[in-house]
Amino acid sequence: MNLKTILGSLSIILTINLNAQTTSKYITKDKLNQDFDFLVKSIKETHPNPYSVISKSDFDYQVSSIKTNFKDSLNLKSYYQLIAPFVASLHDGHTSLTFPGRKLLNSDDHLFPYIIKASIEKPYLKVTENISNEYMQIPVDAEILKIDNLTSEEIIQKIIKNTSGESDIYRLKMGADFNMFAFLFGSFHELKENTNVEYNYKNKNHNITIPTVTLNELMEIAKKRNPSSNNKLIEEIPSFSLDIDNHNKTAIIDIHSFDDKKKFEDFLKESFEHINSKKIKKLIIDIRENGGGNSVLAEELMKYISKEPFRLFDKTLIKYSQLQKDFYDDYCKNDSQYCETYNYIKSKKNGEIDIFSIKDLILPYPKEKQFKGKIYLLTSSRTFSSAMNFAQAFKHYKIGKIIGEETGGWIVSYGDKIITKLPESNIPLSISTKQFYTVGTNDKDFHGVKPDVKIKAENALKYIQK
Repeated sequence: MNLKTILGSLSIILTINLNAQTTSKYITKDKLNQDFDFLVKSIKETHPNPYSVISKSDFDYQVSSIKTNFKDSLNLKSYYQLIAPFVASLHDGHTSLTFPGRKLLNSDDHLFPYIIKASIEKPYLKVTENISNEYMQIPVDAEILKIDNLTSEEIIQKIIKNTSGESDIYRLKMGADFNMFAFLFGSFHELKENTNVEYNYKNKNHNITIPTVTLNELMEIAKKRNPSSNNKLIEEIPSFSLDIDNHNKTAIIDIHSFDDKKKFEDFLKESFEHINSKKIKKLIIDIRENGGGNSVLAEELMKYISKEPFRLFDKTLIKYSQLQKDFYDDYCKNDSQYCETYNYIKSKKNGEIDIFSIKDLILPYPKEKQFKGKIYLLTSSRTFSSAMNFAQAFKHYKIGKIIGEETGGWIVSYGDKIITKLPESNIPLSISTKQFYTVGTNDKDFHGVKPDVKIKAENALKYIQK
């Protein structure tokens, strides 16, 4: 992710008008208890099984420990620092607190002024880019060893602990990449105007004091880098695209999300007609940056590449709750596509669990529509939700080779989330209502889709093209 995209993401998360916002408002102990009780009750009543990764005793212990830290009152940042690790401990990427963004930071709060690549293994933190000419005390490619006496490994573990998701690698990438390292770091560790940094560059250790950047200054830097774009700095990346290498008879279908059903169906129809007319021998499907979407679209893609009838799931478990009913009732009033779901669940008893075994198979398209050459699938720790479902079906039906990293989403996982808001802090909370068993899985499969060739995601395409 380049600086332009990162600063653009930051501008959307924070919005530009920061001058009036403050984190000094405190929430009283009574209201903290009401807010947190609502969070805990909502998870217990809505989630199919909040104790699948952590035990009930651990869950209850965390609840009790958090409440002892409420004292007389807390500001939003201190409160969020307590409850975010609790929700993240469920190891469910669809059950999460929305990062409060600018509500956690004042415009004059100090942040770490370098673009950082975070990794689950050494080097844990590496400088990849300078934000401006004013902040170049640490060279690009330097390995950060300590920031303000916190080791890089401690920082990594803190990010993971505060970010919802399944695997640690996925949680780290979601936290460090999408929220920008400096911003997330600033949400749980306060820096001063200057801070001490230890780093290694070209096998030599350095210990220096550097100036930090305020949130307001960082936003000004973002605006100066692209003043004509009206602060919309994110580069437009299509949800799906096709690239043909006629010389090597190779096609690359890059899918960033499974969304917009009609558009995706048209894209696939045109793409496979074009691929087959060009007599392409090798097809590469790239879902390394795909965070999911609608699994129906994943099924549509499978129709073009599976040689046998298939399914994406073996069974689905659904739990009914009042929060779920209220959610779909509200959505039904504004969008009729949600009414069928609401009409089905409204008569169900709260707390009731249904298990649906899936036996029906989906027929692939006729041979003349299908791709007939070798197929490769590229995955990464960011491959999640519906993209993971597709990867598991691809592996189960032995369609081709998977190259890259284990998917961030687990092959037995939770999803179909509903969204509510905590009553006092107003932090949005999403909670899974279903447990999905992808095809060929059982209760022990709490892991991602494992590749046939394990390699860093950024090198996966080159591995196939060499």
